[in-house]
Amino acid sequence: MSHDPLPVDSVALARAADAGDGAAAHRLAVLTAMGLGTPQDWGRALALLRQAAGLGFPSAQAQVALLAAGSADQRIDLAAWLNAPAPRMLSERPAILTIEGFLPHAACDWLRMRAETITAPALVYDPETGEGRREAVRTNNAARFELGEMDVVLALVRERIARTAGLPVPGLEWTQVLHYAVGQTFDWHFDWLDPANPAYAADLAGRGQRIATCLVFLNDDFEGGETAFEAKGLRHRGRKGDALLWANTLPDGAVDPRTRHAGLPPTAGEKWVLSQWLRGRAPRV
Repeated sequence: MSHDPLPVDSVALARAADAGDGAAAHRLAVLTAMGLGTPQDWGRALALLRQAAGLGFPSAQAQVALLAAGSADQRIDLAAWLNAPAPRMLSERPAILTIEGFLPHAACDWLRMRAETITAPALVYDPETGEGRREAVRTNNAARFELGEMDVVLALVRERIARTAGLPVPGLEWTQVLHYAVGQTFDWHFDWLDPANPAYAADLAGRGQRIATCLVFLNDDFEGGETAFEAKGLRHRGRKGDALLWANTLPDGAVDPRTRHAGLPPTAGEKWVLSQWLRGRAPRV
């Protein structure tokens, strides 16, 4: 799906923020965290987030409270947010890892709350248009966080995922949060784009292959709903805050056909999971 950066005017936003516009300060914080239209600088991004909170912007106030939770002086431990716990290998071939406690529960609740307001029927990739289309293979819903929906918490989560995978942040596609009600599924599929299909050629040339996929379980009060891999009959269901990370390609860059997988349907309750595809480079513009 398309991931073209939107035009931004960081100078105008800075002026608006200095004039007391909390929304502008927050938007500039997001852009600074992501390195869009201005150099990436996490220290400045957090200072801008605090500025937005001080100007009364409600989302910024909630994010500061979340990021500084447990600190007596409201200090945000940036290093702790950017560096995840060590992964544990579930499968060597294909390469599948689990990271227990990847996100704190408060961050999971924040992402789910944000997603609930923008969920829509989940789509699959249309190679001819670069956009999404509805298919019977995928019956769940999804919330897609493009630039207009981004916040600093999600930018930190994306940075944490990229660092864990050892891949560049600009290569991350827009994050999705997936919602599965009872009986809803994402049937057997690959996340990589078929290099033998000419319809994918332009996309692959511009952005590279989907090297890895990361899922983060945002809740665990449901039954069923495992992530299933055909290889070795693996079925995995993490606890709230756990992550599942796998490589879609082999060390030589070829796609790995052993990564065929499915999001199985919940049999009770509802499942919420963050889904992140990681490419090798940023889109050409």
